Amino acid sequence: MYLKNRESLPLTSNFNILLESNLTNLAGKISFLVRELYHAIIDETLEPRFFKGKPLDMGQYTKLFCSVRIPQPEKDTFYVAKKDKRENYVVILFRNNVYKVPVTNEDGIPYSSEAISTAIENSLQTANEESINVGIFTAIERNEAAEIYNELKQAKINADTLKTIAESLVVISIDDVSETSQEALENLMLHPANKYFDKTIQIVITKNGEIGFNIEHSAVDGMTVSNVVGHIYNGLQKEFIHTNCSSEQPRILKKEWELSNEMKERLEQLQQKYLEQSKEFSLLKTTFTKFGAEKIKNLKISPDAFFHMALQLAKYRTYGEFKSVYEPVSVAYFREGRTENARATSMEKRILVEAIESGKESNETLYSLMQAASDAHSARIRYCQKGLGVERHLFGLEQMYYRFGDQLGINELPQLFRDEGYRKLQHDFISTSGMVYPGAKSRMFAPVVKDGHGLAYFILDHSISLNLSSFIDKEFKGKQLMNHMIAALEELCMIAENEVFIEDIS
Repeated sequence: MYLKNRESLPLTSNFNILLESNLTNLAGKISFLVRELYHAIIDETLEPRFFKGKPLDMGQYTKLFCSVRIPQPEKDTFYVAKKDKRENYVVILFRNNVYKVPVTNEDGIPYSSEAISTAIENSLQTANEESINVGIFTAIERNEAAEIYNELKQAKINADTLKTIAESLVVISIDDVSETSQEALENLMLHPANKYFDKTIQIVITKNGEIGFNIEHSAVDGMTVSNVVGHIYNGLQKEFIHTNCSSEQPRILKKEWELSNEMKERLEQLQQKYLEQSKEFSLLKTTFTKFGAEKIKNLKISPDAFFHMALQLAKYRTYGEFKSVYEPVSVAYFREGRTENARATSMEKRILVEAIESGKESNETLYSLMQAASDAHSARIRYCQKGLGVERHLFGLEQMYYRFGDQLGINELPQLFRDEGYRKLQHDFISTSGMVYPGAKSRMFAPVVKDGHGLAYFILDHSISLNLSSFIDKEFKGKQLMNHMIAALEELCMIAENEVFIEDIS
């Protein structure tokens, strides 16, 4: 599904995370921590992952590092280099220059974070010239990206640089432009300089010491990435242990491109085109601080269900109708499990919203409807986690038609998949994700449909982070939706608080 996407990755499927940080020498420290995690995966010493006491599939960890999406006509491919602890390296992008930074030597012995930091600092201090942004081809529509990729690799020097990027543990991008957190978040998603959007994990370091992640989604999902983010974030808070490290200094190699004048001109034109496209997006972020998960649980409501009740109420007040909402649910209980779609719009939430808007129901009735909506929401999540969701199953059946319809004697797409209701269901008017990342203060991804929104949210103990993306022609609606969302959170809390207070008294 992801590899067939022909549109720009950063403007459709890649997702972004921005962390709190005020540390120094981040590039060297992050390189060290990434190498540490990669070696734990190779050695199979990574602790097994569990959720509610049940083991989770960990197959995605083998695809996190030394991997890349490769653009091809019609459908891209995904490449993972052979695992090896020897001569591991990261790639640093700075002023559109490509630097190969070793993190282990030829014997697989790691370099210390100090040694890596010193080598990076010495190399980047002399990097004054801005290079051509070759990585812009990873930001554009995929068929044209494939055309440029296949043309680039005809030159041996380019093929070597492309392979270097592909087989690096991660790409670390130095953003020396962003002045504020808002700019950092926008540039993380939208600005193409010093980026290689095909890389599975791209880590961005800003001049203010903030850390961002831009993730290519085709092989990995949020839960797996959360553990990577956690390893790096938590590792940065601790004192580094450098036992069994090499005493040598790593030698950084600057990689080159061989570009014709025609290719240079084309890349520059593509960058201008992409920068114009990026202006089509409006990104809003705010942190709701009046309460969070702790208080919602005290109100005897599921925090995620509470959030989606507020979203349905806000959406109805903004648009005057109920529209389909995408909510991914991990199915990592299963081998190679990815996600199911819970479809957070439900009849129970609709009944609640209509009752609130009617103004005729008692507070007791509204709270009862909230509890019913919460129970239904939680039950649907559990069904999806157990593999009992329907949407991926239906997607699989539809793919059977496209791949084997002739052999099965099915000459046209079955009526179910042409049904108006089914099409409306699949129209992800609001695409949501509630994955929490350690140390994260913002997260963003693009709307999935032209008339809709992307909504990333964190429900923390005492706050809720709201991050909303819209196309620019829906910017006003996006601002309305955000305002209505904040009001809806407060209103639902008031309804539940009153009933719980009465119950406690009685």
